[in-house]
Amino acid sequence: MSTAQSNEVILSGIRPTGRLHYGNYFGAIWHFLRLQQTDACCYYFIADYHALTTITDRQEIYRATLDMLRTYVACGLDPEKSVIYRQSDLPCTAELTLLLGMVTNIGHLERGTTYKDKLAKVQDDPKIAGNPLSYGLLGYPVLMAADILIVRADAVPVGDDQRQHLEMACDIAAKFNHRFGEVLHIPRPLGRDALRLPGLDGSEKMGKSENNTLDLLDDPQTVLRKIKAVPTTTDPLPLDTDSDAPEVVIPKMPPGVGVLYRLLSLLAPEDVYLEFLGQYRAGGKFYGALKKTVAEHVSNFNAPIIEKYHDPANNDTSIEDFLRENAKRVTPVALETVEACREAMGIGRSLYRA
Repeated sequence: MSTAQSNEVILSGIRPTGRLHYGNYFGAIWHFLRLQQTDACCYYFIADYHALTTITDRQEIYRATLDMLRTYVACGLDPEKSVIYRQSDLPCTAELTLLLGMVTNIGHLERGTTYKDKLAKVQDDPKIAGNPLSYGLLGYPVLMAADILIVRADAVPVGDDQRQHLEMACDIAAKFNHRFGEVLHIPRPLGRDALRLPGLDGSEKMGKSENNTLDLLDDPQTVLRKIKAVPTTTDPLPLDTDSDAPEVVIPKMPPGVGVLYRLLSLLAPEDVYLEFLGQYRAGGKFYGALKKTVAEHVSNFNAPIIEKYHDPANNDTSIEDFLRENAKRVTPVALETVEACREAMGIGRSLYRA
């Protein structure tokens, strides 16, 4: 009996590499919340297999996985509207990865920008001999293809940094279908209006590895300390105004100042944002008040997330039960996809699962 979904299937996931921050929220989670209000079937998975390319501590990755699920739900992802599961709870994902790997060219994988960038770094290091990068990193796009294809996703929300991996997944699926018949459903990319927040240190991107994040679970004291440390300057740069919409002001600011105003624009009422924008234009001494105001709005945003995250009902046992039940919801369609691929390749359906 077919387990195909009647509604459009949307899939996305985040690696459990640490606490979720504002870059994660406005780059992805915010879009997930919008999608779950539609009639689509939304699958959101915690990509713990993918995290193994960078995390080696067994306690760290398991703890990060449970914490991420709690944060997902605390941010508003509704388990009644979305299927939230752990990647490794679908062992057949690894089997599909193996099958897809049989039709994937090594040269195709070596063109991946993530792999090329990391390879260039190790080759430039005189202390490193040979190529120490793992097969897991090289084969990352194949595993990602399996994640997408196994649930027969129709659309995948992607930012610019993951767009190439989705294109590679579609290429792998097309090659498989060309060789073995129309078995795999090829998805389309779904723009997610992602906002790339600058780092608190003024760098281009907020990221865990750069240690420049504002986290969704930061308490008010931590928020204030981080915001106070944001670099500022007393030399304002000019502001641009959209000629078609004069009320839309596009700040051209020093990086540290820019992230403060970006946070203010996202979290504070418009009149508060415009008031501080006027002070910036006037060139006054106001950064102390600006930082205090930004910190207050960040803490107000974090407060309900922190409260729900620490709800006693969300203990480890209940989280594990939740993951177990959600894996059961995904497994039927995943197994059907893998069995169809096995049969198309001539292996035949699994006697073990029969």
